Amino acid sequence: MTEKKYVLSNATIIQRIPKSETNPYGYIPTEVVPFDKPTMAVFGGDLTQTERNANYYAKQIEELLKESGISNINIYSIAYNFGSGRSKLERAEMFRSAGRRIKEERILPEAKKRLDLIQKSMKDNEPVPNYIKQLYKIFLYPRISDENNKPLNINDAVFRIRKIKFYAHCQGAAALWQMSNYMYDEMLRMGYEKKNIEKIQKELLVIQHSPLAPLNKQKFMTISFASANDTMMQDHNNQFADWFNDNYQDIIPCYFGPKHGNIFIATNLYTNSFKEHDNRCIVPSEEISCPLTTEGKIIFTAERNALIRSALKAIDETPIKSVAELTDGNGVNFKRLKKNGDAVYSVMLNDLHLQNLSHDHQK
Repeated sequence: MTEKKYVLSNATIIQRIPKSETNPYGYIPTEVVPFDKPTMAVFGGDLTQTERNANYYAKQIEELLKESGISNINIYSIAYNFGSGRSKLERAEMFRSAGRRIKEERILPEAKKRLDLIQKSMKDNEPVPNYIKQLYKIFLYPRISDENNKPLNINDAVFRIRKIKFYAHCQGAAALWQMSNYMYDEMLRMGYEKKNIEKIQKELLVIQHSPLAPLNKQKFMTISFASANDTMMQDHNNQFADWFNDNYQDIIPCYFGPKHGNIFIATNLYTNSFKEHDNRCIVPSEEISCPLTTEGKIIFTAERNALIRSALKAIDETPIKSVAELTDGNGVNFKRLKKNGDAVYSVMLNDLHLQNLSHDHQK
């Protein structure tokens, strides 16, 4: 039996444009993203595998920004083709590299054997997924290199990086986490000093909803928004994830700072708990058909604030000074959310300490 040839992953980029008779859906495929234009790039979930799917995410951002009177920013979105790879296996490897435990699925030995072979093939053929390299080359490389493919001076690189902002949902967070690591390695190879790489990368903002990516070891400035009852995020296990799973009903709206994931979180975002992984309510009009809880309104308002203000930052080419600057206001009390987060974290540590003591006594 002939072994199938491995197919590399790749991605398609679409750009939002005005609708017309010849373009009723309002997008075009593109392979060029100008580094000197304000840009919002959207990385959706792993089912975003057609241009039309990618356009759905781009329209979300366009509608939100237009409601705030913002139209002078280019909006792009990504459609994935994972080739012979599997996005779930890709994420599992990423979490392992970040030092996280993964919940093992209960599957038949033959199925486990097939998945192990696929994962080995992915590692052999795409140690870094090809689509990650491709998207890095288009979105980020022109912002850190000159016409001779040499490093830019730091000020010019920072200036170019400030003009792009990323929004991610689900798998999109995993793609950007991997891209940040690939970018770091490539900048080292180009001759950048480590301290300058870190300075440049921290100017790059990622806003992500229900991220299926590690919240630690982030190289970009990353702000996450999520539901404690999002079962998809509970697959990638550690003690904190276990605690949230067991206590999600008691989680008041809160914010955990950079040391603990830079994440805004609440018990349930939607009145229908089956939608906890969904991001559709970043567009306020979606609340009519998909009502939010009181806590959900707070989390989504903070997320909308961040998206709108980060777009303005891209247009004005100004630095982001703090998470509070992006999220506070319009019914969001950042100081209270941070205070709530500190209190919840203290309770969580105490519970985990007692659990560990109980476990030690049972030995």
